[in-house]
Amino acid sequence: MASKSGHRFLICPDAELLRRQVAKLASGLGANSADKVARKVFWGDDEPFPQGYWGELTTQNLFSTPTVLVLRRAESLKAEVWDRLDVAVRQTATTVLPVFCLEGRWKDGKPPVPVFLPKRKIWQAAEANAWLWQSAGLTQATLPKFVELWAKDKGLELDAQAMQALLSALPHDALAAGLELDKIELAAGDEKRVTAQMSELIAPHGDMDFFDFIKGLAASPAKDPEALRAVWSRVLDDHLRPGGDKILFQLLGYVAWQARQMWMLNEGEEHKVRMNPRDKPALTLMARRLGRAGVARIIELTLDANLGVISGARRPDDTLESYVAQLSALLQGGQATRPA
Repeated sequence: MASKSGHRFLICPDAELLRRQVAKLASGLGANSADKVARKVFWGDDEPFPQGYWGELTTQNLFSTPTVLVLRRAESLKAEVWDRLDVAVRQTATTVLPVFCLEGRWKDGKPPVPVFLPKRKIWQAAEANAWLWQSAGLTQATLPKFVELWAKDKGLELDAQAMQALLSALPHDALAAGLELDKIELAAGDEKRVTAQMSELIAPHGDMDFFDFIKGLAASPAKDPEALRAVWSRVLDDHLRPGGDKILFQLLGYVAWQARQMWMLNEGEEHKVRMNPRDKPALTLMARRLGRAGVARIIELTLDANLGVISGARRPDDTLESYVAQLSALLQGGQATRPA
């Protein structure tokens, strides 16, 4: 039962690695593999702090269903909330396992633990009972182990040359890396053998943050010509690389996600928006400037581009150029023309 399991601190900036660790904790809660385990998620950066959390923490489940109660972005909590948690966690329902996620970026190899937290009993108990799990995310040091575990789990064979090729090509983001490795698994086929050449299937990454890409598209050529030049340099560079769709589907997925965030911002649902706090003010301004019609047009452009390539009616390279041009015109305040 959860009451015997105490609570957990998961310290990692990578949301996918956190998800995987929560899944491991959930799998260990049931008495057997057939047991259902519930997961409930709250957000520490919500203002005000969600009052429903306290009931979920201390109320006994009527059906005795084990529950992993996850508090994301707990590094944002104020000291007074930790004071209340210090007391409440000792009254946790027997069916509940509280999990606190500290998701800030590591600095100088050190995890982002608030200075006041180690003074709390909730932290001291976690240290004493080894209830802490921490990872700096995918880095040059941790990526090899990530790939090795993937290959072992999938029953794949890869030599040193193939490993080095993958390490050089994979992004340092667990979700993105996992999607790229899915492509490698398919390419390995029935032989279950990964070659260095397969790394060419991995989409380019790291050249330009996608949020910077969008901001560059919205920049006025007269006021910030370098920003727009960087965007088109990235697009033209993509033509020269192997890999088929390259950044197109990554960009379409990212823009679709951003459009959903902007729609919620315009509809007064700011509390539902999940993104880097650093980028939120700029996206809010963009959403207000575009309005409902502008955001709807972004969604339409994105769906048209995606459908055109998937159906085979349009080439990825041509679609990328057309999509970026239309998106740029729209974000700069004009009207994007509809593709032929």
